[in-house]
Amino acid sequence: MSVVRLALVGCGANAAALAQAAADSRECELAAAVDADPRAARGAARAWGGEPHAGTLRSLLDADPEGFSAVIVNTPIAAHAETASLAIAAGKHALVEAPLALAAERAAELDQQARAADVRLMAAHPLRFMPANVHVRQALDGGELGRPGMLRSHRWMPRRAAADGQRRDHGPQAPLAVREGVHDLDQACWLMGEAPAQIHAAGGAELLHVHLGFDSGAMAVCGVSTGLPPGEGYSSLTVIGSLGAAYADDHHNVQLVYRGGRPQALVADQRALSLRAQLDEFANAIQQQRDPSPSGADALAALRAAEAAQASLASGRTAHATANGYVLV
Repeated sequence: MSVVRLALVGCGANAAALAQAAADSRECELAAAVDADPRAARGAARAWGGEPHAGTLRSLLDADPEGFSAVIVNTPIAAHAETASLAIAAGKHALVEAPLALAAERAAELDQQARAADVRLMAAHPLRFMPANVHVRQALDGGELGRPGMLRSHRWMPRRAAADGQRRDHGPQAPLAVREGVHDLDQACWLMGEAPAQIHAAGGAELLHVHLGFDSGAMAVCGVSTGLPPGEGYSSLTVIGSLGAAYADDHHNVQLVYRGGRPQALVADQRALSLRAQLDEFANAIQQQRDPSPSGADALAALRAAEAAQASLASGRTAHATANGYVLV
C-alpha cells in the first residue's frame, strides 16, 4: 500500500509532536507544513521534512492540489470545522484535533459531509492510543474483566501547558468541558461501549468532575484539571468489571528492565507512542477504506456529552439523553 501524504495545517502548539509522529510512522509522510506564519511553516518543514507553505489550506489547494491526500487539522479550535470542511470538499481525508467543532450540530454536518464524499474523518483522541489504555481495552474485549461496571479517570495538567494550548485559540473560546473534557468523555464511551444516559458535572474554570450513568447500569467519574503548578502532569484510569479490574497511570512510565548485569530504568514517551499509533490508525483506515477509530460519529457522541456536561455545570442540573441529544432535568 502507498504511504499517505499528509499536509499539517497549523504549525503552532502540538505541531512538533504531530510532525514527529508522521516522521516515525511507516504509514505516513509529511508532504507540507502549512501556517499563516512563514517562520512556523519553515520551522516545521525544516525539522520534519515536507515543503513549507505560508498561507492557508485553501491557498495550498490552489498551489498544489495533488501533492497530498490527507490533512491534519491543528488550527485553533474555532477554525477546526471550517478547515476540515474545506479539506473534505477537496476530497482530502481529515484528522482533526478534537473537538471537531465548537458545537455538536456543526460536527454532525462534518460527519455527514465526509460520508457523502466517501473520505475518512477522524477526531484526534489520543487517550484511545495510550499503550496502557489499549491494554485495558484489550482486557475488556477478551472478557478478562467481565462486564464493565465502573470507570474512574483523572487527568491533571499544569496551568502553563493549559495556557499554552489556549493561546493558539484566536476566536470563540471553548469551555473546559469541550476543550479538554471531550477527550476523557470519549475515553469513557470507548471503554464502556456505550454513550452515557445521564451526565452531571461540577467544578469551575480549571476543574471539572463529570459523573456518567449508563443504561447498562454502569457508571463513570471523570476528572480534569488544568490548574496544577508548573511541572509534570499526571493521568490515571481504573476500570472495574464483573470479573476483574484494571488500573493504568502514566506515573512517568518508568519501566524496570533487567537482562543481567545492572538493571535499567527506561522512560517511554507514552504521548509520542500514542500519536504515532493514532496516525497509523488514520492511514490504515484510508488504505482499507473503512471508518477510523474514533470515527466522526464517535467524535460527535463525545462532543454531545461534553456540551451536556458544560450545560450541567452551568445549571446544576443533570442532563438526560434523548434521541437527539441531551436535555436538562
